[in-house]
Parts: sequence; structure tokens; C-alpha cells
Amino acid sequence: MKNSVFVIIKPGQLIRLLVVLACFITIINVVRENIKPPGIDLQPHNEPPEIERGEFLTWDEVDKIFRRYTNATVVDVDTGLSFRVQRRGGTYHADVQPLTARDTAVMKVIYNGSWSWKRKAVVVEVGGRRIAASMNGMPHGSGAIRGNNFKGHFCIHFRDSKVHQSGQENLAHQMMVWKAAGRFKQMITAMGPEEVIEVLITALDQQDVTLALKTLHKPTDHRRVRLESIVSQISGIKVQRIRSEGGTPETFWVYLTIRYRESSGDIEKKIELQVVDEGETGYRVLIDGLEEILNRKASVEITDTGIFDETDDCN
Repeated sequence: MKNSVFVIIKPGQLIRLLVVLACFITIINVVRENIKPPGIDLQPHNEPPEIERGEFLTWDEVDKIFRRYTNATVVDVDTGLSFRVQRRGGTYHADVQPLTARDTAVMKVIYNGSWSWKRKAVVVEVGGRRIAASMNGMPHGSGAIRGNNFKGHFCIHFRDSKVHQSGQENLAHQMMVWKAAGRFKQMITAMGPEEVIEVLITALDQQDVTLALKTLHKPTDHRRVRLESIVSQISGIKVQRIRSEGGTPETFWVYLTIRYRESSGDIEKKIELQVVDEGETGYRVLIDGLEEILNRKASVEITDTGIFDETDDCN
């Protein structure tokens, strides 16, 4: 007969062993939840998901719902991805932080792997409500949640929110709030021609071709391709001033500051745009003239403008 070894475990020892094993499994699961990045594979040409739009609530209303140290879920309108945050501060808008490293990883996927000041339309789920909002994607300032791999906080704006330092509304943020509420066309219908031009240029600056297309007269797939060509070659574009020249359709000189991709300096130039009155739907811009943005000739190089320092001034 072969030698056999028998291990006798008393009932008390068995219970302690099972408790230790259960604790070990719990610790492993917590570590995986908070450290391992989510297995998310986004294809660049996926159809955008149908996201239920958020309520168009003012910041004063939201401030009473989304209080400090309250947790919420942020849903990106373009991708449908979601992550959790906690509000830590903010007077004119919400200063928030991702709850865990996994939440930070999802947020970074939404921003294509690189932190950015670009605004994105989101829906914030908090207190049983779904609220239209806009976030930026840049860690800045202070942060107090440990282990979330996010150095600082980021900002979420709502209807009528303002930046802290200037006390002014930010057009890019407000446009994304309109988008998240499904009210973009409604908002621009009530605008004058100069305002619609500024919304168009701001949409290009935020790399949001879909919103830019909504400001054009007779938008088509061909016009979308032309807009995509523009945003693929610029990293930033800002309106400096707009001057009306009159006429029918009304003509405007638009003075811009442009930053091209892989360029060491900024460019200042003007383009000619025409705007038509569509009646009930308001003013829309003719695409002719926009492609002049890509003409790097006949332009003036400028330096040290600080025009593209897009902080939300969370001081």
C-alpha cells in the first residue's frame, strides 16, 4: 500500500480558512475594479448611440440637486460611455472628480486617450434626474480622491453656468448643453447672423462637425466632408471680430485666429462668409468661404497671444 497523508481540519479552523479566503477574493475584486482599465474598444466609424437627452435645467436648479460630495453618473452623448464622479466644489459650475481609476480610464477613452480642454455634451444622472450638461477633459487644480489616477478635478457646466474667474458664460460649454438637451437648433433659430457665425466657428474649434453642419444652409453629406477636412487640419480657431458688409445674402468679414496642427505659431487672417435668412429656421451660413481657412497663404503669423489657453478658470 502506498503511503497516504491525511490532513484533519477542525470545524473552527475551517471557518477561519473560509473567512480568510473570502477576504482575499474581495481584495482581488476591489483591486481589479479600481486599477484595471476597462476593456473598451471604440471604432471610429461606429454609429453614435441614441442617448436619451437631459433636462434643460438652470445651474441654480442643478446646484440644489447635485450638491457637494454627491456622486453622479456622467454619460457621454457621442459614445454612450459612462463613468462615475463626485462633486467636490464649484460656485458657478460643478468641480468634480472621477470616483475610481476605472472611471478615469473610461473618461480618457471618451477623449481618445489624451486629456483636452475640448467640451463634450454629456447627461448627468443624479438624484433620479437626467440633466443636460457639458464637460471638459483636462485635470487641473486640486483633487482629494485618492487612487483615482486623476490629478486634480474637471468642470461640468449646465444651462447658465459660468466660469469662476470671469463670471461669464462660456459659449462652447453652453452649445454642448444645448446639444445634450436636444435644443441646439432651437437655440440658434433665435440668433442673429453674427451669433450664428460665432457658433459655427466655435463648433469647428471644438471639433464637432455635427453641430457645425447644423449652422449651414442646406447641409449635405458633401458639406460634412468639407467640414471634416477643415477640422482635421486645425487644432484651434477663434473669432476675433465680425464686420458686416451688407448685401443679399448678407456678407461678413470674419477675423480669425487659427492654430494649425503641427504648427509652431498661430495665424491671424480674415475670411468672407455669407449668411441667408431661412425664415422660420433663422439664419444659416453658406459654406462658400469656409475653405479659405485652410489657405495658409495671405496670413499673418502671431505669437504669445494666449488665445488658445482654454482653462475654465477654476480659481
